[in-house]
Amino acid sequence: MINRLATGSVRLESVVETCRRRTTSDEEIMGDSGDADILELTADKLRAYTNGFSQDNFLGNTQFGKLYRGKIPRASTEAEAQEVTVKIWQDPTFYWVDENDKKSRLADELRFLKHPNVRTRGNLVKLIGYSRKGEPLGVVYDLNPLDTLHNLITKDDFSWLQRIKAALGFADLLAFLHGCNHIPYMVRNIDAEHIMIDQDFNPILLEFGLLNGGIFGDTTEIESGPWCILGSLGYVDIHIASGGGWSVKCDVYSYGILLLSLIGKRVVDKVRGYETAVDVWAKKEYKPKKSFFKRKERFSLVHSSLQEESTYDISDGYKITELAMSCVDYFPGRRPTMQKVSEDLQALRVVQSNAEAIGIKPDVAAKKPKLGSRFSIRW
Repeated sequence: MINRLATGSVRLESVVETCRRRTTSDEEIMGDSGDADILELTADKLRAYTNGFSQDNFLGNTQFGKLYRGKIPRASTEAEAQEVTVKIWQDPTFYWVDENDKKSRLADELRFLKHPNVRTRGNLVKLIGYSRKGEPLGVVYDLNPLDTLHNLITKDDFSWLQRIKAALGFADLLAFLHGCNHIPYMVRNIDAEHIMIDQDFNPILLEFGLLNGGIFGDTTEIESGPWCILGSLGYVDIHIASGGGWSVKCDVYSYGILLLSLIGKRVVDKVRGYETAVDVWAKKEYKPKKSFFKRKERFSLVHSSLQEESTYDISDGYKITELAMSCVDYFPGRRPTMQKVSEDLQALRVVQSNAEAIGIKPDVAAKKPKLGSRFSIRW
């Protein structure tokens, strides 16, 4: 039975994931040659880096595991330890999976992150090493975390400018992934808990458990059916939850929920369910009115405390709200592409006025590229 959660997703009662992952063998996990800089670690090393998976180092949950802060000692006793992020896999609470599931997800992640077109891409984690034997399985990322986006969204010191930087950076990443000119990548489990914010407020994606397309090919037909995982609770495209097919527009819907969360200072609580559904809240509150002079619908869902900041412009509030609502349109064909989302965000006054702080060139949005030109990639 499929129950609609107010998180804009579905929960499968007695979920069984019958769809298999793609790679499982130790040889595939080890990968091809040329990975000498990626360390093969042990579970004991992961424990040492995180002080025994201390609660003090706990950052949050992912769909398939947990995240921790970690420290790797330097060779020199006088040097400060390297700050890292450690992710471990655990048996999911909501899903039944077989004994090879964690190993195959680890293998897929390593294969993806070691691909030459991905390794140097911003907004994606960089591997230091991995542990594939013993429990828990895990990876170590070269990432000094501030916190997860989920934890930061409701905080008052996470400013309007920092939120826009996170929104734009992640939009650019999705445009890049969707720009594969053979089979576009689909993340399929976008979630604020799966995005780490680094010390410079860049958004870093670090969960790839449902990644599809690109070097993996299209496996959505294999993974279709009533028992397959439809995404991360609270971020699932309601069209696919109602029986629609997978497309990159499913990621656009999830991104829309993320954008609404950023501007509205609201997060999905996967325990409380309906009352915290961000897309449901937005669709109830969104009541655009026509301007007497411009006769254009104008309405803002930006939180009142963010509107008081010096970098906030009222016209940006209207535009970003309209953009977010277009992303969560029920009909996939009406949603924008992620490249269009990126261009619209770049055109905001807060971006043009603070281009250096955000990390783009001023007026870059005025020179709109041909479709796919900025983010098209060959594999």
